[in-house]
Amino acid sequence: MMVLIGFYSALIIFTLLFIIAAFFFIRQFVNKKSSPYNMNTFMLGVLTLFMLIVTGIYGYDFYHLQAGNQKFAEGICEINFVNGHGRSIDTTEVKIEDNLYNIKSGTYKDLPDGRYNCELSYLPISKIVTQIDIQSKGEEGN
Repeated sequence: MMVLIGFYSALIIFTLLFIIAAFFFIRQFVNKKSSPYNMNTFMLGVLTLFMLIVTGIYGYDFYHLQAGNQKFAEGICEINFVNGHGRSIDTTEVKIEDNLYNIKSGTYKDLPDGRYNCELSYLPISKIVTQIDIQSKGEEGN
């Protein structure tokens, strides 16, 4: 579950941001002094809608994670570790055929880049990997 700390953090942050934005958006309409057609109200509405969409995506994935309805992929995986150098999150990219999956942590940073036979489970929308099983070095290994 260490792999999913970033997922849970993002879910909590976007949910809180949505609640805050929705509160201010509703308060803007309840307040009779402000026009519903001014730019602040419009931008607050756009922000609230954006937060609703992102929270919905993460919420949908969270539901499938809790229900055990992850998707699975297997085959020859091309694994590449991308170091964020403190400017972004360290990410392990796993490519199977033309599909790219992400592991947003340094959990697999010690695994050498290369091609492996592997199986992985991932969340349906965000394609965040919840578990990866490396079986052997790939046919055309690096």
